[in-house]
Amino acid sequence: VLATQAMCFGFFIDEASLEFGDDRIWRYSFLCPRNNLDCRNNSDVTALGVVFFALFALIYLVVDMLNGLKLVWGVSKYGCSIRGFQIFIGGCFLFTITVLALYA
Repeated sequence: VLATQAMCFGFFIDEASLEFGDDRIWRYSFLCPRNNLDCRNNSDVTALGVVFFALFALIYLVVDMLNGLKLVWGVSKYGCSIRGFQIFIGGCFLFTITVLALYA
């Protein structure tokens, strides 16, 4: 699951880069007629929608990020054992994939 998520984020980040080449298709939401100084926004996304999306995404992702940090921080009570190593790796992976989701 982790490898699949990382691969999907990698593809998304690569395709979402701000390069204006021939292979990139961009759709602008603003329409500016030649005979008018005012432009119209044709986007269906409202400010309220952006706020709710940001709140819900940040709430869930920040919780995952804090859980990953708690796993890494709490590994010391297991000492140098296989279980401690597994918890450390799991916490690092959870934190990394969450930060990647926030970046994407």
